[in-house]
Amino acid sequence: MLHHAHERIFLVQTSGLHAARTAIPNYHQHQEVNMTLHEEFNFEELPAGTKQTYRMTVNFPEAPDLVDLVTMISGDRSQRESVQSEIDSVFQEGTLSVPVLAVCGSRPGKTLVTTAGIHGDEYEGMEAIHRTFEALDPSSMSGTFVAVPVVTLPAYWMACRVNPLDGRNMARVFPGSTDGCASERLAARLLDRVMRHASLYIDLHSAGRGSHWVTMCGFCDHGSQAETARSAARCFGAPVIWEHPHDPEATGRTLNATCDLEIPSIYTEAFGGGHARAEDIDCYTRGLANLLRFLEIAELPAAGLPEPYEPVEVRGMGNTDRGLNASTSGLAWLLIKPGDRIRAGQKIGYLRDLEGRIIEEILSPQDAFVIGVRATPRVFAGDNLAILS
Repeated sequence: MLHHAHERIFLVQTSGLHAARTAIPNYHQHQEVNMTLHEEFNFEELPAGTKQTYRMTVNFPEAPDLVDLVTMISGDRSQRESVQSEIDSVFQEGTLSVPVLAVCGSRPGKTLVTTAGIHGDEYEGMEAIHRTFEALDPSSMSGTFVAVPVVTLPAYWMACRVNPLDGRNMARVFPGSTDGCASERLAARLLDRVMRHASLYIDLHSAGRGSHWVTMCGFCDHGSQAETARSAARCFGAPVIWEHPHDPEATGRTLNATCDLEIPSIYTEAFGGGHARAEDIDCYTRGLANLLRFLEIAELPAAGLPEPYEPVEVRGMGNTDRGLNASTSGLAWLLIKPGDRIRAGQKIGYLRDLEGRIIEEILSPQDAFVIGVRATPRVFAGDNLAILS
């Protein structure tokens, strides 16, 4: 998710720091693809007609002490060795190696760049990227597909939203800084090495563990990129399209950075709740295939739209840091679900204290379309309850 006020932060001690009718192919057939991390990703030097996994390295001047991180991930001592080995394979001596998947067509053309795992508990985009990478054949492509399936590896290891190295939300630090905190350094490196090369950029999010959302594709109507972004969002084929006017207070997102570079940019959200629904993975996989068709890069079997395709189209600010929040702590029981339409003043939930007293009725502040709702009843004052548009 691009969002949420009042993050629950776990810091690691450091030394300084609806569905389309198109059939989905079998993505589990063995393919001869070299998945070893090889040389540093360099877009300008990608050989034509190749399909390869690269690495994007990010250096931290003071290497984090990952003992606490390993302990939190493994839980019991029997797992610690395997967890440590997994982390050591991509994080050594202060250098994090992030996998980058690239398929460079045999003919020139446009470039689709996609990322997932900006937040570590959002999995739908990861699988959609892997399926798309598996399906692509560079010999039949005109252009390039570049994907980072898991951007924030430490958050992925912890299955959490924020980066445990510094407690920062990666979706609030772009364009980053080469001499900033860990998250800012990662953002700056990703923007420079990968994102800025896009003809079209899509950031694959979902609701993560804490919420349930409609499956949607969003874009900002601001600037020279707006018309292409609008067309791409509709082409993606999600059940809901969310259009956002420019909001100067919504900063630090991936799309802020790419839109500033006048790169047409879109993003997705899905149901989430700590797991990935098959229909959402299929939607994302179709969507990537549709975008490859849109850019005339490749034609994949997964491409296609429902017939008829009649998405729900809504418009709203999209700044989920300013959603409907709890006024006090307790157990929040919501009477709405993603995709509902509600009226101003409608009772949409209630709040109990721990002794069972209803201490507040939750009323809708506006006529709205429900984009997302909280997944867990336990709330503290300021926690997000619902996202309305």
